[in-house]
Amino acid sequence: MSGEVDEFSTPSRLPTGQAGKRATPQEGNFLCYTFKRSKIKIFITNNLKPLTNFMTVIKHKEQRVGVFIDTQNLYHSARNLYKARVNFGAVLKEAVAGRRLVRAVAYVISTESGEENNFFDALVKVGIETKTKDLQIFAGGTKKADWDVGLAVDAIKMAPKLDVVVLVAGDGDYIPLVEYLQTNGIQVEAVSFGKSTSQKLREAVDDFIDLSENPKKYLIGVR
Repeated sequence: MSGEVDEFSTPSRLPTGQAGKRATPQEGNFLCYTFKRSKIKIFITNNLKPLTNFMTVIKHKEQRVGVFIDTQNLYHSARNLYKARVNFGAVLKEAVAGRRLVRAVAYVISTESGEENNFFDALVKVGIETKTKDLQIFAGGTKKADWDVGLAVDAIKMAPKLDVVVLVAGDGDYIPLVEYLQTNGIQVEAVSFGKSTSQKLREAVDDFIDLSENPKKYLIGVR
C-alpha cells in the first residue's frame, strides 16, 4: 500500500436502521465513517443499549453482489402506493452501489395475455436476467403467482460466489432466507418501498434501502 494512510472522512450521524435520515438525541445513533481512498463505509453504534440493535454495514467496490428481484412484489407496491411503474434500472444501480455485480435476476409471472413481453425486454436492456413462471389457475378460479421458493433456492445456490445478497423485496416470508445467508457469512441487504415492507424483514437484514424516501427516482410516471 506504499505506506499511504487511508483517512476517515468526517463522520455523518445516522439513526438506528434508518440510513440516510438525520438522528435526534433520543434515538440510538450510528456514526458512518467513509475511507477517502477505498470508499469503504463503516457504521459504528454509539448506543449503549443491548447489542440486539447493533449493526455494522460495510460496502466497498470489491464486494461481489447478487441481486434477486421479486418483481411481483415490487410491481404491486409501486402500483398500489403510487399508481406508477418501477424504474428497474435505477433500482438496480442503487442496489449494486458501485460494487461488483455478479448476477441480477428478476422473477416474473407470465400471464395468458403475454403483456409482460415488453417488460422482459426492458429488464434485459439494463442487465437483469429474467426467470418466468406461468400463472397458475385452479378449479374455482383461484390464482397463484409467487416465486418465493425459487428465489430463495437461487440465492442459496449462488451464495458461495457472493459477498452480498440484495433482496429487492419487502415480504416477511424471506426472513428465514436472510437468517440462513447471514449464518453463512453473507451480508444481506433489502431494497423496497418502506410503506409496504415487513418491519421484521427490515430488522432482519444488514441494511435496508427505502425506495419510498425518493419515489420519483425509482418510478416511471409518478406525479
